[in-house]
Formats: sequence, C-alpha cells, structure tokens
Amino acid sequence: MCRLFGLIANKSVDLRFSMLESAKSFKDLGRKNPDGWGIGWYNQSQEAKVEKHGENVFYSVGFDELVKEVVSSISIAHVRYASDRKTKGKAKNAHPFLYNNYIFAHNGTVNKTRLEPLLKPPYNQNYSSDSVDSEIYFRLLIQQISEKGNLKDGIIDAIKYVIKDDTGANFVLSDGINLYAYEHGKSLYYLKRDLKKPFSGQSKETFAFLESKRASQETAILVCSEALTDENWVEFNKNLLIIADKEMNLEQIEVS
Repeated sequence: MCRLFGLIANKSVDLRFSMLESAKSFKDLGRKNPDGWGIGWYNQSQEAKVEKHGENVFYSVGFDELVKEVVSSISIAHVRYASDRKTKGKAKNAHPFLYNNYIFAHNGTVNKTRLEPLLKPPYNQNYSSDSVDSEIYFRLLIQQISEKGNLKDGIIDAIKYVIKDDTGANFVLSDGINLYAYEHGKSLYYLKRDLKKPFSGQSKETFAFLESKRASQETAILVCSEALTDENWVEFNKNLLIIADKEMNLEQIEVS
C-alpha cells in the first residue's frame, strides 16, 4: 500500500507536526506499512539528503529523532509496504531514492520487466536498491528529463511510458527547487496551508502550532496519501500532475 508525503514551504520548516503531532500523523500510517521508512530533504546548501531504514516506522525511535532534526524548505517522506515480500526489511529498498540531487518516492507497482529495458547507461547502472520497480521508475524519470532537456517535459514523457500497464504510479519528486507530485491509481491529496483562514483544530497544541506558524509567516503546500488534519485537503483528480514552488504557485497538468 505505502504512503507518501511531500512538503514545500516558503522558508525552512520542521516536520514534527505532520510526522508526529497532527490528528492522523504520518507515523501512524506506518501501522499498515511496516517494511521501511525514509525521509529526504535539502540542507541549507540545497544538497539532497536521504536517511532510510528497513524497520517499521511505528516502533522507530530513530524516526522521531530524525524528524526533530530535519529543517528544510522541501521534504519528502515515505512508509513502505513491499509488494515483493522478498525485498522487505532492507534499508536500501526503502524510499525515498536519491540520484544526483533528485529525491523520489513512489506508491504503487509498475511493470519493471517492461520498463527496465528502456533505460540506457548510466541510468541502468549502480542501482541503490535490489533494482526494485520504484527505482526503475525513478531512473526512467531522470533519464527522460535529461533527454528532453526540460524537467516538466521529461516527467510527462516518462509518465506516459509507465502508466500503460501499472497498478499505481503515484510519486513525489523534487529537484531542490520545486515539488512534483502525480496521481495514478492510488489516493493522493494536497493542501495549500493558508494560515489567514480559520482552522478547526483538534487540541490546544494544534492551535499553538498554527499560531507559531502564523507569527513566523510560514506558508506551505503539502501532499500526502491521506489527509492528516481537518484542513481543506483536496483530492487529486485522476492522472493529475502538480508542480509547486516556494512562492506557493501551483501548476496542474493532466497526464494520461
């Protein structure tokens, strides 16, 4: 099943509320997705960083500690349910994946047997995982971006290859500048957090969180496989690609 999370903000922000403290925290989603977890982010030098483990996030103290350390304007998180049970429990097969300065996480299953032969060197070399289908998907995206010479065109081109015979092609991707998210076959939601509007919180802690964000003038766009709060999360239309930037612009493109 797996669960995805992505965030882009107008300044560096922490992940504690979404990961640990919201009404339905991202960590809670690990109950049914026990085969690994990971977080990717960009440091102050815009260098991509990824930490991931093959353990169940719901019982992971390390996850809590990392969440409290990560402060970034772009972050991607994932909890994994391995469709191929032979690959479960290995940190290298957990998401997100890293290639150059791209960070990627996927929810679903794509046709690795058909897609892998489409890869050319160096994209079919030196896999970081057991060449799981998700990393093949990622490498195809990066290859097509390189061949097209344009990130948006490359993503669209790769998606059209992938969705011919998959059972879920949802992903969240970043290049350190924008956040890209695509829905195909699995639930996906996005939220443009506008702190000027009323918010029905669940606790004093929730209100305290929002007041602190309002005071620091933080704004963010979040993407998740499930709505984590009772804010106005919007379900993706089928086959929708969104591109979000740090100025909170949101471009929407249907790719089918």
